[in-house]
Amino acid sequence: ISEYTIEGRKATNLIADAYGLALHESRELMKTRSADPSFLEAAATQTSESESTRAPPVILRKRHLYEVLQTSRLSPYVIYKASATSEVGRILGLGVLGFLGSVLEIEAVAFPTRDKGKGYVRFNDAAGSMAKDSVFNATSLLRRITGEEIADYDLHINVVGGGKIDGPSAGLAITLAILSAIKGWGIYQDVAVTGEISLQGKVKPVGGIIEKIYGAKQAGVKTVVVPHENIKDVPVDLQGIKVIPIKTIEEALPLVMAEYLTERKAQVG
Repeated sequence: ISEYTIEGRKATNLIADAYGLALHESRELMKTRSADPSFLEAAATQTSESESTRAPPVILRKRHLYEVLQTSRLSPYVIYKASATSEVGRILGLGVLGFLGSVLEIEAVAFPTRDKGKGYVRFNDAAGSMAKDSVFNATSLLRRITGEEIADYDLHINVVGGGKIDGPSAGLAITLAILSAIKGWGIYQDVAVTGEISLQGKVKPVGGIIEKIYGAKQAGVKTVVVPHENIKDVPVDLQGIKVIPIKTIEEALPLVMAEYLTERKAQVG
């Protein structure tokens, strides 16, 4: 039930409906047995009349809950589960819908253009205008960080599932996804990030930190990277997940990118 709701009242109603379904099945079973002559004959041998007419116990099973969930048209809000792998061009962002935090799967692919300087950027409109602004901020910032001419690449950024991003809080995630696609660096799939990104590469504070951390924990994320100014919003008694505050995108790279430190060591060597 916790995968479908965190509201106590809704969870109680689901259990009550499932119990009602189990009770109905139990009564139907009793009616079937009562109409069976062999059952009546066996019941006659019981030591007391109360034992012979006693209804079978009501057992609430998982299938009762699943049937109620299906008829209620509820879908799990924990759709993605983190994994101890790394992937190029794919990062876990964080969002909030109502009072629920959730993991956002953000993908990016980059292809060198046939004609230099004539690359394009494609982004799904369903994610919202603020997210699209974050994409353009990311391309400007990455040109400064990497020295790459972003116009030499065709970029396609996608929010899996067509999810809508409210505000600029996915700016850091989008920037890192594009960087990963261009450089070919894998991104840890058990790390999630949130934060607005400025053209100077500073990671700005965002809202819904508590909800986002809880949503990440539900999805099996091990580490959450948040803006340094949001550290005051992190619960002091938090357990089961690590929260790391950062001030700049450069601080995020070794926390998120699998091959970043290896390349840095090679450059220094």
